[in-house]
Amino acid sequence: MNNDAEIYQIGNTWQKKVYRHMAAFLDLKGIVNYGITRDGNYYKHLLTGEDAQHNFITPVIFQLTKDRFKHHKAGDIKRALTNTAASQPFCFNLFVYLNGKISLAKSLFSILLKKPIDIQHIEIEFTPNKCNHIEGFGRKGNESLGDQDVKQGTDADVAIFYHYGNREKGLLLIEFKFIEAEFSVCNSYRKKQAIRHYGDSTQFYKVLVEDKKTNKNNQFLCGYNKYFNWNLTNASAVIDSEKVTSSSGCPFRFGNNQLWRNILLAERIAISRGCDEVAFWVFSSKENDAFLWKKNRVDVEENFRSILTPKGNTQFRKVHLEEVFKLLDEIVIDPDDNEWLVSMKEKYLIT
Repeated sequence: MNNDAEIYQIGNTWQKKVYRHMAAFLDLKGIVNYGITRDGNYYKHLLTGEDAQHNFITPVIFQLTKDRFKHHKAGDIKRALTNTAASQPFCFNLFVYLNGKISLAKSLFSILLKKPIDIQHIEIEFTPNKCNHIEGFGRKGNESLGDQDVKQGTDADVAIFYHYGNREKGLLLIEFKFIEAEFSVCNSYRKKQAIRHYGDSTQFYKVLVEDKKTNKNNQFLCGYNKYFNWNLTNASAVIDSEKVTSSSGCPFRFGNNQLWRNILLAERIAISRGCDEVAFWVFSSKENDAFLWKKNRVDVEENFRSILTPKGNTQFRKVHLEEVFKLLDEIVIDPDDNEWLVSMKEKYLIT
């Protein structure tokens, strides 16, 4: 027994609330041995590897999560298996189950998309150019942003391929956030002091993108010049390139960076697979709005929408996880589905 285990106290008020809730959740499950951080500290929201099954709602979800990591680029498996507050196990608990109950997934997303759909496939931890088995959604070319390698690159937490109307094809990409306090930011801006003067000025596009300014080692100051991001942005139907180039500073140096890459990826996949419609949504906790969606007095959603075209604004959406639970409450009938939903709410519906 880890008698010295504590409740983790680092973070904002929402994160601390989640840590307390998860500690109480594990206490109800009878957990007495807790996981340990790299710093050697035990915390009550962390599981040991031997108790990792308690991070998953059903044994099947637990097994399929482990299987996904065996054959796929899927991140930090230890965190996914043992950290009850992490987004990834939450995402797996929701979407692995829905993938096994396509009729329930169809009902849920028909409501969210506001029209009847027929889901063909749910891909969790979608990696561009790797998902080639969906009938009717064959890939006709490179659908990545040019940034893929063995361990990194712009991916999607979830990709849903569906039919609607008269067999038209649709694609929905989802980014899943639970306790994160921000979206991923630009590594070039964060790590390279030399880029910041330009990134913060109206000259960012001329110097960093058009002129492709380099450092003394002949490396691009803006790392995205190595990939397709800027060319795709200029050709995009969802991002207003004129608004981007006329911005007072690079609009993608902060949290918009991850949103930018994700919406470009959605557009790129849809073109490659001949989709008739495409959307990019963020699933996040409502109580996390004050941290994830508000930064330095800036409304992240409003700021991102300001550089989207009208088409882009219809495709981009923030969905609260509490709304998802509410809809599931209304449509779940099957006793097995209800048992899963009750367990999901016990773990994740934090009040």
